[in-house]
Amino acid sequence: MKFEFRDWQKRFYFPDAVYFVTFYTKSRYPFFRERIFADLFVENLQFCKKLKGCLLFGWVLCYEHAHLLLQPNNIWNISDVIHSLKRHISRNMNILIDSISESADSYPHFQGEDLCCFFPKFKWQKSFYDHYIRNDRDFDCHMEYIADNPFKHGLLSDWPYVYTNSKYDDLTNDYI
Repeated sequence: MKFEFRDWQKRFYFPDAVYFVTFYTKSRYPFFRERIFADLFVENLQFCKKLKGCLLFGWVLCYEHAHLLLQPNNIWNISDVIHSLKRHISRNMNILIDSISESADSYPHFQGEDLCCFFPKFKWQKSFYDHYIRNDRDFDCHMEYIADNPFKHGLLSDWPYVYTNSKYDDLTNDYI
């Protein structure tokens, strides 16, 4: 039997649903170890939230993946929101990587080992994992998972790229 859409994943869309979403960089390359790339991710997340009009309850960015807890509006579904976010981040990351490569001498040494002035082209893994939040308990469990994720992956104790950072209070919404 031949499958025309072999990598295609069936998604279920529910009105006013809240989703827990996970997506990874291609080959799990740790791009977001560098603060400049992580800051760019956050800026694009802010832009996508405003552009697509979704509610963002929690999020965390680790070196090679991100988790979001969000609710799309009635115009855009979860696939549209994540596609837009991943597309804009990819484009902007690659513009930044190209500019770093072209003027390598003018940039300070980057944090990562053997990463000085060389980064592969930025890509996301195909698709993303999503989970429909079924009730308040499920919501609370996923919020706790997001908050604990930096510790689970051994990131710095003051890892700033998580919704619990007061710097990003305007990025998240309160759950009603």
